[in-house]
Amino acid sequence: MDTHLTLNFLSAYVHHHKYYLEAWRAKGLSWNWGAALFGVAWFAYRKMYGWATVIYLVNLFVGFALGAMALDDATFNEVYILFALFQRAIFGLTGNFLYYVSAVRKIKKAHSKNAMLDIEDTRKLGGVSVRGVVVVVLVNIGFSLLDVLLTS
Repeated sequence: MDTHLTLNFLSAYVHHHKYYLEAWRAKGLSWNWGAALFGVAWFAYRKMYGWATVIYLVNLFVGFALGAMALDDATFNEVYILFALFQRAIFGLTGNFLYYVSAVRKIKKAHSKNAMLDIEDTRKLGGVSVRGVVVVVLVNIGFSLLDVLLTS
């Protein structure tokens, strides 16, 4: 795929969303408030399910590791809040880049399977997923219920 063609596919992938096209043209790190504020839900919304899964696994690991340290509740909460703030800063700084990498990989993979991939197919491949956000909300509710059951 040549560069011009790839730019057209990237534009279709994000449904011509000017913000992402400008952030990707600038190259390097740029700030993404959606990724910083909404974390795993933003990754799922942008159809980056692999990253959303990794984030959940890291959060579970950190939660279990802190729990294994037998910290009192106040210290546990303080440490976890600091971890969450650090994590959100990382998401804000890397969200646009990770979205770009994800988009390029998905477009190239789809193109390798179908050399006749057109712009409309790319629009369907990209975009957003409200279902992904619903799944994140349901998983968070499940984790909260599990936490209540395990700590009561």
